[in-house]
Amino acid sequence: MARRKVEIEGETLWIRFPYDESLLPVVRGFSGRRFHRDQRAWSCPDSEVVDVVETLLEHRFQFDDKVCERYRKEGGAKLEEVDAKAAGPSKSLTVGELNQRVRQVLVHAFPDEVWLVGEVTGFDRNQHRKHVHFELAEKDGEGDDATIASTVSAVLFEGSRARIEEKLEAADHPFELQDGVEVRLLVRVDLYEPRGSYQVVVEDIDPVHTLGKLAQNRAKVLQELERRGLRNKNRDLPWPAVPLRVGMITSLGSDAYNDFVNELQRSGYAFQITAYDARMQGKSLEPQILAAIEWFSERKDHFDLVAVVRGGGARADLMWFDSLAVAVAIAECPLKVLSGIGHQRDVSVLDLIAHSEKTPTAAASEIVRLVGAFENGLRSSGRRLARLAGNEISRSQRDLRGHGSRLGALARGATRIEQEKWKQRRLALSRGARQMVRSQGQWLRRIGMRTQQTVRQGLAREQQGLRSQGERLETLGKTRLRFRILEFARIRKRLDVSRVRSSWERRSQRLIELQKRAELLHPRSILRRGFAWIRDDQGRGIKDASRLREGDLVHGRLAQGEFRARVLGTSAPELSQNDNQPATKPTKKKLSGRNDDA
Repeated sequence: MARRKVEIEGETLWIRFPYDESLLPVVRGFSGRRFHRDQRAWSCPDSEVVDVVETLLEHRFQFDDKVCERYRKEGGAKLEEVDAKAAGPSKSLTVGELNQRVRQVLVHAFPDEVWLVGEVTGFDRNQHRKHVHFELAEKDGEGDDATIASTVSAVLFEGSRARIEEKLEAADHPFELQDGVEVRLLVRVDLYEPRGSYQVVVEDIDPVHTLGKLAQNRAKVLQELERRGLRNKNRDLPWPAVPLRVGMITSLGSDAYNDFVNELQRSGYAFQITAYDARMQGKSLEPQILAAIEWFSERKDHFDLVAVVRGGGARADLMWFDSLAVAVAIAECPLKVLSGIGHQRDVSVLDLIAHSEKTPTAAASEIVRLVGAFENGLRSSGRRLARLAGNEISRSQRDLRGHGSRLGALARGATRIEQEKWKQRRLALSRGARQMVRSQGQWLRRIGMRTQQTVRQGLAREQQGLRSQGERLETLGKTRLRFRILEFARIRKRLDVSRVRSSWERRSQRLIELQKRAELLHPRSILRRGFAWIRDDQGRGIKDASRLREGDLVHGRLAQGEFRARVLGTSAPELSQNDNQPATKPTKKKLSGRNDDA
């Protein structure tokens, strides 16, 4: 039934259409019109048929036969247009014809390309294809509470994709198309006729919109952190004196993991590295990093700091680090957080709330520098202590020699009485000198004991470092062995014998079928069914009897042997009674002869 239709019953015209606010003033303009709520239709007298038909003709209404007949009797001036809009289809449509008409309507409604804004979904799983099919989604709300309100199918053909990727690469901040990125695309509205699916065809992209949206989201997160007083909370945490117990959040086995660990190993210090495996991009980044931060926070007494590292990538990869939940977790982490995300020109929220280094290697170098600075300070303190002890011993020796010299000079120039007096004083001075010597000796012994204790403590730390390095090497060996076992399992899964055997059997069965088909189509099989191969004297095959003349010599080949014969007569092909096409009956030939010369 037509959606907009005019019918006649008795002396009443019935006007039916789905609710359309723009049509209400038009229908209300008819004389005698009335709305029937129970039938959800309008009525008016049939005397208004000419006004009704010619007015609603412009609004794509259809009219039943009685309305058209009454319109003719009233002398309407648009008979041809009314006949074209007569109710009821004049013929049935095929599915292809219907899709073609719908596509024409879409193209007519959207003759030009339009800019469309939406979030990319389903792109990652199809990006390996030549033509990428995905969806653009419109969401209600923001963050984790956002829900998809509507979607539209989109297709990015190979030629347009190469041009768009080149444009994104040449942008001030290069990025790639991927799920979760809001984009502004120049699209062409279309319908794919074979499936009748409505879609938009991507022609171009506005990279400024995406980059601006990313910057806007990052600014909102930073503003919220400022409001909560968390912007510099983790950055203001003091550096540990000797950061040898390092926690790391990254993807195990990645280039970032290898660069970070190799840089620490080359330093020669006894680092204890604990890596938490987490995906460093995509929608799963947020829950995995939150779980990693929580795990290290619960064990804060066993670590000195936490490093978040990943390799380089597109600008859009950084948006996953602009999550408010991730930013709050890192800001409130009780351990100092060091980031090395691998972007030379761009920064994320993580880089702004934690101590940031440009690459994983640079982050590891910063940790090595801190340990090296502590070692240099320790060595400098030891040298300063040894120098002070030597200076104090030398000064005490000089004081003793001076006291002895002064006592000898006084004794030689004094009288006997005074010698006795000086002798007593000398005895007193000697006792004082011996007491001073004993006091200085005790002080030197204490200095020596403290020096020995410092040396023993240094040796103990070095031994502990060697033991820690041995344990680290053992842990690293187990980790690498576990990686090799997983890699071997993946290779073994790809080389599953049963799948190879099943594929081999399917291909063998297919080859047998093709061989049977080739055997059935071979001329030998046709000859075995009773047919003959007729040729003229030049060896050319004969398909038309009109080429033969009476008395011509022909050669024939059967399934078993050959023969020669002469033509005694031919007949014209019969015509089919149905379509006057040549009949398919074989040409009649009169042949005589044997299997030898005729």
